[in-house]
Amino acid sequence: MRLKGYAKKILRVDLSSSKIYVEDLNEELARQFIGGSGLGVKYLYEMTNEMTDPLGPENPLIFMAGPFTGTAVPLSGRHAVVSGSPLTGIFGESDVGGTWGANLKKAVFDGIIVTGKSEKPIYLWIHDGKWELRDASHLWGKDTYEVDPILIGETNEKAVVSTIGQAGENQVPLAAVMTDGKDGRAAARCGLGAVMGSKNLKAVVVHGTRNVPVYDSEGVALLAKEHGAQINKNMENFRKYRTAGSLSLFESMGTLPLQNWKFVGRWEESAQKINGMTMSETVLTGRYFCHSCIVGAEE
Repeated sequence: MRLKGYAKKILRVDLSSSKIYVEDLNEELARQFIGGSGLGVKYLYEMTNEMTDPLGPENPLIFMAGPFTGTAVPLSGRHAVVSGSPLTGIFGESDVGGTWGANLKKAVFDGIIVTGKSEKPIYLWIHDGKWELRDASHLWGKDTYEVDPILIGETNEKAVVSTIGQAGENQVPLAAVMTDGKDGRAAARCGLGAVMGSKNLKAVVVHGTRNVPVYDSEGVALLAKEHGAQINKNMENFRKYRTAGSLSLFESMGTLPLQNWKFVGRWEESAQKINGMTMSETVLTGRYFCHSCIVGAEE
């Protein structure tokens, strides 16, 4: 059976030589290592060893989307960022929502594998099967909120930006990769923003208009209709209060990992001040949700 749900192309970028080429997705690997995280970690395993310096040019920075990304499958607006972690010294993976991953797939790429280091700050612009490296010297030193509208103005008004701020530029080992501008989504685990900064890669901007092929388009279209009500019922509190709605619960259970659980049982009052219920009553002004998200839509 022919593989569906994939664009079947991987973009390889060597920043040291400024060479970019496309390779076909290995369909056997895609079947064995399902999803952006699984496939990304497999590539990382093949390209690194225990001696690989996380901040060295040989360490790959991998952006990878899974077979649901870019389709109408409910809650599928995700992609993974994978690399050797400067924070832990072992493999790092961070899963992030928003609309960037869907645009990558619609730009006909399942993933991007970046190696090397640019001599100067640059950004990568990808759109409908085309790509180019552009100078980012004017962006260096700016935070992610500043960078987003500048790059949208330089590329396409519907483009989505994945970028680093000053922490990533300075290779702080817990720096995040941020996407979707002021509606930001964070690939925040494992310090992968520092890896991006070590390569002088300020941002990756994507825009796609192609459809992602699926095996049964009618069946996929029916998923949200048939299961949407039950999904929303099961996630009612999440719908109202988002991720922070569970903060006080996790604190009471002793599973809120503040400073590696240093504050277990001693942070109840502070947790209540910033949990989802409190924020919905005090600071919430609107909602923004990821691609193909039926939970995030307004009630």
